[in-house]
Amino acid sequence: MKKSFQLLIVFLMMGLLSNAQEKYAIGMFHFNLQYVAGDYKIESKIIKNSVYPVLQFFEKNPQYKSDIEIQGYAIETLADEHPEVLALLKKLVNKGQIELVIAHYSDQFFIGYPALDLQKSIEISDQILADHGMKRSRVFFGQEIQWTPAYASVLKDKYDLVVTSSDPHGYYRGKTLPLVNVTYGNDHILGLIGAGENELNGLNWEFAFLDDGEVFNTLDYNSDFNIVPEQEKKSIDNFKRLQKEGYKFVTMTELAEKIKTSKGYKIPDYEFVPEGTWNMSVCGPFMWMGRQRTGVEKDGLTRALSYKLRGVILMAERLVDYAAAKGIDVTQLRKLILEAWKHLLLSEVSDSSGWSPLLVEVQYTENEVANAELLISEVMKSLKSLLPPEVTNYLVDTKSGKVAPAIHPKVGHSTIGVLPIPFAVRAEKSEIAVKQINENLYSLNVRGKRPADGAVEIIFDTPAKGLYYSAGSGEEIAVEIPADLKNNPAFTLSNGFIYLNNGYSLIKDCSVEHLAATWKMKEQKLVFREELNKNNPEMNMRFYLLRGGVNEGLELANKLNTWPSYLVNFSKSGITYKKVMPENF
Repeated sequence: MKKSFQLLIVFLMMGLLSNAQEKYAIGMFHFNLQYVAGDYKIESKIIKNSVYPVLQFFEKNPQYKSDIEIQGYAIETLADEHPEVLALLKKLVNKGQIELVIAHYSDQFFIGYPALDLQKSIEISDQILADHGMKRSRVFFGQEIQWTPAYASVLKDKYDLVVTSSDPHGYYRGKTLPLVNVTYGNDHILGLIGAGENELNGLNWEFAFLDDGEVFNTLDYNSDFNIVPEQEKKSIDNFKRLQKEGYKFVTMTELAEKIKTSKGYKIPDYEFVPEGTWNMSVCGPFMWMGRQRTGVEKDGLTRALSYKLRGVILMAERLVDYAAAKGIDVTQLRKLILEAWKHLLLSEVSDSSGWSPLLVEVQYTENEVANAELLISEVMKSLKSLLPPEVTNYLVDTKSGKVAPAIHPKVGHSTIGVLPIPFAVRAEKSEIAVKQINENLYSLNVRGKRPADGAVEIIFDTPAKGLYYSAGSGEEIAVEIPADLKNNPAFTLSNGFIYLNNGYSLIKDCSVEHLAATWKMKEQKLVFREELNKNNPEMNMRFYLLRGGVNEGLELANKLNTWPSYLVNFSKSGITYKKVMPENF
């Protein structure tokens, strides 16, 4: 009887074990040396007071694993100024305790710019890592937890998994499973959605840490980035709690694999969620592209500065390629182009226009743009002396890379016209100029003076559904915007394009003022809003309206914004270049 009872206990225990939940803990430390962009003293404090102590915490506790995300720029800085910190990071990565996440060179607001900018950022970071004998993971986690459905295309062949928080999913959709298949056009990527179910069939998972890495042991501004023992203890205690409760610490890659192979789990296709950020309840992309929270922001102008510069760098890069094809040694010029790209990517930093930027952060973008312009000026002067003197005018197509003599540049003609769709301007005073370029194309220039409450709006009527656009950094295709979202979507319009489903495409010129658009679905209004401060009292926007289908609008938008063409003149009196506008297409 006793033996039978013992066997019964064994069988019962085996049954309990077979039904036991596997429990996994993950972490994501997001470190940002551009936390206060332009304040290099804070960069050093972040490294000494947070990055290094966090790495030392993991070195002392090999039972814990985590992901650490940091910029390529930070790897450069560690190598130059803090080699002992880089050595420890490399050690932890090599032993598999830390999964290194490098998403970009600079903590850019990348969903506001075309895919190439993020891809170039990744390429530069990968080279920096290779130079220091390191390799990143294939996990992507963006600054401000930026999300775009176009991750599937922009990260193709570079990353396997995108990790996000609960936003923007919870803002737009209901519940979801955690590991999903994200589709954009014909491209796919896995997404680990922070809003996803934590309790699955036989598997539980939880975050040990998901935040700015700096707040693991500091209170950022509130402690001047100095260590706060109480904060550090609270963070460490959470790791200890999870360990005590039987959680196994794994990396993001390992968790995704565990979920993928867990009993009965079938990876679902992810519903379309427009681009967004963390804390969508305070405007998402609009926070960086229109909303004011301090008296020094210039969102539209700040974002346009970088956007305008990217086209000029592309132009110079194509001319350098053209010179190389003619057998000219361009080694030094390519180095200058690379440095110009770095300054551009630094200028695209999110903190120069989002949340509550300080003056030094707004000026950071202006300064980095100026640094890049100096480099491009040097490139152009060299090209003038290197290229054949008999050709003084060139037409540069940045998409195809074609550079050809421009003998007789096309001169555009337009007449004063009336925009064939309804729109309105909310401002203290406005100046509106409409021109008809041809039978299908119109230009609209709006200058709006700041009213008492500070907000200027340009408003276009829309149907209830059927709008198409290119998601942030996904300008190669157009996709339909869902009309079943829980809240009004905000778009970066990173190539300026949106099809209004009334026979017309609206295209903003991103190099004038680069602002987000919000679709007020119930009101059937598309709104461009900028909250201006007293020192920046005017909004100035340029749009084009094209009659035709989705593809025609997409093509024009990319020709104007993503891949502009330039007329370049090398004359005795100097060097000039000018973007070719739709009036001259």
